Amino acid sequence: MKKLIVHYSFPRLKVGGVTFTARHSLLALGLAGIAYLVSNKRKHQAVFKTASLMCKIERKVDSIKLIWPDEGGYYRVFRGRELIYSGSEPKMADRGLAPGTIYTYTIDSLNEKEQAVNRMKIQTSTTAENKKEDNILLDLVFTTIVAKGQASLEWEPIKGIKEYTIYRNGVDIGKVNGCSFNDRSISEDQEYTYTIKAKRPLPRSEQGSYAVKSLVASIVGAVKKGSSQAKAAIEEITNTKKIGPVKQLLQSVENDMDGQRKRNWQLRYSTFLPEEWLKNPNLASKVPYFKGDNRGFDPESFRFRTRVDVYILEKEREAEIEFSKAVGKSEAYNHDGDFLEEGVASDEGVIVKRILSNHEKTTIQLTHSVGNPIIISPAVDYKVVGTFYRNGEINIAGYHDQAPNHEVYLKETDDQNWEPLHLAENKGLEMMAHPTANHLWRYSTFTQ
Repeated sequence: MKKLIVHYSFPRLKVGGVTFTARHSLLALGLAGIAYLVSNKRKHQAVFKTASLMCKIERKVDSIKLIWPDEGGYYRVFRGRELIYSGSEPKMADRGLAPGTIYTYTIDSLNEKEQAVNRMKIQTSTTAENKKEDNILLDLVFTTIVAKGQASLEWEPIKGIKEYTIYRNGVDIGKVNGCSFNDRSISEDQEYTYTIKAKRPLPRSEQGSYAVKSLVASIVGAVKKGSSQAKAAIEEITNTKKIGPVKQLLQSVENDMDGQRKRNWQLRYSTFLPEEWLKNPNLASKVPYFKGDNRGFDPESFRFRTRVDVYILEKEREAEIEFSKAVGKSEAYNHDGDFLEEGVASDEGVIVKRILSNHEKTTIQLTHSVGNPIIISPAVDYKVVGTFYRNGEINIAGYHDQAPNHEVYLKETDDQNWEPLHLAENKGLEMMAHPTANHLWRYSTFTQ
């Protein structure tokens, strides 16, 4: 558990004409908070529906129903490479599916000669049985539909968010008030990466515990010198979807052979301090300065606070999981720039687990908690859950403190170049304190 040392008096809060100290408020919340959390457990809908312009979709934990525009012909529907429906009705229900799992469908509209005249490809998922409370993005239903010349994105609503900013290949292309975006200006030969960003104050979080946490975050923001009360209580959300070239995605299912090969993945997660020198936010400490890593985002840099490499080696049935971890040296200096001491923190708080592995997918979990070896301070905390599908698709979600810099990359082990999955800048070392808001992120693909 993180420890936060504060050398200031508690601010006073005025409620209903009565003045309380924050200490009193926290004690009260400690009693009332338990009742609040028990009575306000998150409730999940058994069915999640969306109505894209291209296809209506209904999802349950074990089934997905598709309804598409009737063109008056004959239709075929494939799940992956398997033909699961053929007929004249423009709808079908796929049952007996696994909860919280991504599925890909291809819908062909045929003419009298049984030739495909129109084709649509859909990636969506069943709903999860028990959604993860610590990272709502992990089980968030995200649907991508591609057809000739267009791509449509739809996602499950996130409580507390009314506006999302859409980035296409890193360029801000506008905001949406709903939970969908349709792009009709794409090239069929180009891949696109869409990033959906949003922010929300902690009191509006779906997680009941954040109602208590948000007050503590506000107090931390109020008493930490140079920090912002608002910043300490704002949760960052980043959801990224990489889409392969539409021309490639819409090729005939019979011609898709790339999804059958085995892959060896390497996931790299590093944390680092971009500054050359950092001032200790704890003004009462005898250590006023630390040496930073003095760099920008770089997957190959040897300067970091921590680094974890996870290897997913796909075999015939199960995948082998290997990993390595390293912690950089911490160096302390005085006000004159003179060296005081150095140390290397323990890596015992870095744990990699295999959650499941079968002929369809492999899921791993990486948890990280590494402190400062020189002074008592909050640890660098993050958690990642990644699913690697045998057809080549990936779905990785995590959350982390908004300090220091976090960078996550992925590549196939034989490749030279890394694919950046998530890059987040340091918002201030005080954001490592446990009550402050996290950055939630997700990266998934639709390339097969």
